[in-house]
Formats: sequence, structure tokens, C-alpha cells
Amino acid sequence: MADRPLVDQADDLPTSAGVYLFKDRDGAVLYVGKAANLRARVRQYLAGHDERFMVRYLVAAAERVEVVPTSSEKEALLLENSLIKQHQPRYNSKLRDDKNFLRIRLDPRQRWPRLTTSRRSRPDGAKYFGPYPSATSARRTLGFIQRHFALRTCSDNVLNSRKRPCLLHQMGRCVAPCVGLVTPEAYAQIVDDAALALAGRDKELVPRLRERMVERAEAEDYEGAARLRDLVQALGSATERQSVADLGTDTCDAWALYREADRGVVVCLPTRGGQVLEPHGFPFEGEIVDDGELLSAFLNRFYDGDSPIPGEILVPCEPVDRTALVEVLRERRGGRVKLGEPQRGERSRLLEIAAGAAHARFMNQNSESERVARALHGLAEVAGLVGPPWRIECFDNSNLLGQEPVASQVVFIDGRPAKKEYRKYHVKTVVGADDYATMREILGRRMRRAAEEGEFPDLLIVDGGRGQLSAALDVLRELGFDEQPVIGVSKPRTENARGDREATDKIVLPGRAEPIRLRADDPTLRLLQHIRDEAHRTAIGFHRATRSKARLTSRLDDIPGLGKERRMTLLRHFGSMSGVKAASLAEIAAVPGFGPVLAERVRSALDSTEK
Repeated sequence: MADRPLVDQADDLPTSAGVYLFKDRDGAVLYVGKAANLRARVRQYLAGHDERFMVRYLVAAAERVEVVPTSSEKEALLLENSLIKQHQPRYNSKLRDDKNFLRIRLDPRQRWPRLTTSRRSRPDGAKYFGPYPSATSARRTLGFIQRHFALRTCSDNVLNSRKRPCLLHQMGRCVAPCVGLVTPEAYAQIVDDAALALAGRDKELVPRLRERMVERAEAEDYEGAARLRDLVQALGSATERQSVADLGTDTCDAWALYREADRGVVVCLPTRGGQVLEPHGFPFEGEIVDDGELLSAFLNRFYDGDSPIPGEILVPCEPVDRTALVEVLRERRGGRVKLGEPQRGERSRLLEIAAGAAHARFMNQNSESERVARALHGLAEVAGLVGPPWRIECFDNSNLLGQEPVASQVVFIDGRPAKKEYRKYHVKTVVGADDYATMREILGRRMRRAAEEGEFPDLLIVDGGRGQLSAALDVLRELGFDEQPVIGVSKPRTENARGDREATDKIVLPGRAEPIRLRADDPTLRLLQHIRDEAHRTAIGFHRATRSKARLTSRLDDIPGLGKERRMTLLRHFGSMSGVKAASLAEIAAVPGFGPVLAERVRSALDSTEK
């Protein structure tokens, strides 16, 4: 089967639901996906109907496709999750497994339970709290509980061999069950309180503590009442630190994701007992998939037996295979699960908080230099370069109805603006508003200078579509620089006119009929847009300055008694046209050869130019 073309292999696939696996010539799994109709889904890949950027590379690398039919989409969802974990395919997004994150473990079956940390939940009868977004966060929480709930911290061996209380008991941090200073009932109450605190159920715990505080005060156990008072205050302070807000939502998880192309962060923001707790962030990397597909895969994996499933899960977009996913989550929870996309109100606010947390964590984990490096590598891949471009030059032109045409050249070195390398051009040979002819002139002047100086750009970018790119290629061929890499970047004006507001800028390549479209959040596209916009801003600014200077010069030419010699005298005296414009009437009158009458004419002309 491996010797047959993929198209022929796809024709033999079943039309049932199931999982498909693309494999290379060595049998390694490249990609795992699920489908309601296996044959139709695989044909979409091969026919080019799947516009994801990675698909063309996946199809080029694949030698065969294998499928595992299932009886339902729900079974396909479960099987896909299992196979991705097993094979870790290259073209599937790599979600960092939550086994890397710490949990706090409490086993109430022990006679004297204690708190420990664990990397994994197990069906061993113990209670697990978390996962926590970092080891520091987990240990900070554990330290708080151990300070305020005097459970033992020693191992079973130490507990069974101790003959007298340890130092922690003397510090009030342990009730010393090792030597019988606490009853099993009293110790169980402390365990129950600690569990409520770890679960974030302060609304249930605090009234219970206050009731006991009153009881101890009435019994004149003022020291015990004071300890309970301090614990209530400590819980309040901890809640203020870890809780974003009390939004009136009892128990739910709000999810958000932030991504730049193949990297990003998924965040879960838990709400327990009406309090918004600390968000958990999970970085991911891999090839680009839709947000809905990524979210579906992550929810399926995150709630795979280790993490408690709340009755309500808030998501920022529609997950792929929503019905099957909800059915899976309900079976795992053993009860109702609501998957919502709120657009307003308290729950919408939770999604906004989660989205902000996702963005902040991504920026914290990915430095600017790393993002620029990824953008340059992506640009090299798109433009067919042998390596990331070090020097990038972009050109744009500007005119107003063909008047005062100018152009700009901006330079980015190693992905950042090099403003000292910018150049501005007055167009000399073009009459009227002819963008193509302007491009030919400016690019020709630039490349001739490059030949003289011996410094060529690694990549040329022209602001425009197929026409501007063709003009640039004509110039390069005429000058003998056929090997110079060049691309065009064009805004989706046609698509927007048709009502497609989601369309992104088009990347036009030589010899390729169809433009390349990257996701709006792709760092390569963002870099290209930054370069293009910088060229446009520079060209517009230069054109405005040129127009202003031309208007001013024209006004001076019309002043009676102000000939060429006196104009030059005026410019030399004040240093520039800007200096002339800023001069007062008295300062102009003081220039040699000028007087009050001529100065008044000059000042009036300058003032009328500014109107």
C-alpha cells in the first residue's frame, strides 16, 4: 500500500467515523486526526482544500495513510487523544502534559494524614489539589496550609519512632499526634479544614471557624479563640492575594489561549466557591491548528481522569467535535457538564481575565528576541531562503494625484528597524501617478548603488501585489540580479470588499500563482506587516514634508522684490526653510538686503502657506 499514491489510498478508505494517521516512508507517524467521514477528510488534505500552512509539508512528507474506524465520533475523540500521547506526531500540536505540574496530596485513609506533593493523580483514594502552575506556587500553598493547619509533616517512620514532641509542636505548627497530644477526632477536623482551604471553599470554611472561635471564647479558651481569629484573617489575606475577584460564579473553569503561530499558552482559570483562584498556564508548541481543534484536544487531555471536572466549563471559541467532547466529559465526571461561550455578564468577564493571563504568561515565557527569531525563520521558509534574512529592505512610494512623487526605503537588520539605513527618494523620471514606473526607477537606483557598494539585501519586500512584484522582477532581470530574493505584501482589499473581514494580508511570491496567507497571529506575518507599515509611514511623512516645502518655495517665488539671490541669502541666514518659517518679522527685517517692507511680504507669504 505504501507504493501507491496517497490519492489512490484515500479512495479505498471507509466513510465511517474514525482516526487517520499519516506516516512517512519509515512508518513514523506524522499526524493523527479524527473525522466523521474518514475518506472525505483525507481527500480534503490531498486536494488542497485544507488551507492550514503545515498541510502542504505534511502531504509532501507522507507516504501512506492508515485509519482506525470507530463506531462513533466520541470513540474517535478518545482514540485520537490516546494515539497522540503514544506517538507524539511531528505535525500535531505538542501540549505539555500536566504531569509536569505539582499537586498537593492528602490521604484521609491514614490514621494521621499529612500533606505531600505529587506529579500525578492516581486512583488511590487520596485527595489531589491542583495542578499548580509552578512548583513555587504549589510549595507556597503547601507552606501556608502547614503554617495555619497544624498537621504532621514527618514521615511514617519518624512518626512511629518519636518519643517526644518535635520543634514544630513547640512552634505551634504541629499538634503532635506522634505522642498522643491530639485525639483522632480533633485531628480529623483539622484535616477537613485543610482540605476545604486547599479546595478554595472559604465560604464554607470561614463560618465554621468563626463559630468555633465564639465557642472557645465562651469557654474562656482565649488563646484557642485567638488562633482561630488569626486563621480567619490569614485566609482572608490569602484569598485577596490569589483571587482576582468574586464574580458570583460558584464553580467553573474558564479557558483561554494566546498564540503566535506554532507556540502559545493555554490558561485555565478556576473558580471555586465564588472565588477566582490562581490561573494555571500550559505552554504548547507544534504546527498550526485551528483554535477550536487545539482547545478540543487540550480539554480532552486535561480532563483525562487526573483533574476534577467542574459542572461548567467556559471556552473562548467553539471546540471541534463539541457534542462528542461534552459526552466524554460527562462520562468522566459522572454527571452533567455544560460547555459555554458567554458573550456578556460575569462569565464573559472570567474569559477576559483568563485571556489576559494567557497573554501575560506567553510574553513572560517568550522573549522578544525569541519571537523575532521565529518570525525570521518563518520568513525564510515562506520566501524559500536558505536561512533567516539578516538584512531586509522594503520600498513604498507616495504621491498626491501624481504631484511631488517620492519613495521610501526602510531597512530591518536582524528583524529590527535600522533607521540610520533608511533612504528617501525624490522620483525623477516618472510623470503622474504610476506606481509601477516609480517602483522601477527607485529599485533600479537602489540596486545600482548596491552593486557599487557591494552590499545587497538578503530579502527585498515591495508594498503591493502581483503588479508591483512584476515591476521589481523586471528591474532585477535588466540589471542582472535575477537571484535577488524578492516578495510582495498586499492588503486583502478585494476580499474585504466581498465582505471577508477575516482575510489576512497576502504574500506574493515569484513564480507562484496563488498568494500565501498566514494566520493573523503568525509572527512572520506580523513582522512583514511591521516592515511594510514602517515603509508606508516613512513614505507618507516624506511626501508631506516635500509638499509643504514645495508650497512654501512657491509662495516665496511669487513675492515681488524677492529674487533668487535674496532667497538664497534668506536660506543661508536661517539655515533652512524651517528656520525661515520660524523667524519673526523683526528677525527677517534684520537680514542684510531686507527691510520692514520686504520682511512683511515674506512673513505674509509664510503665514498664508500654513493656512
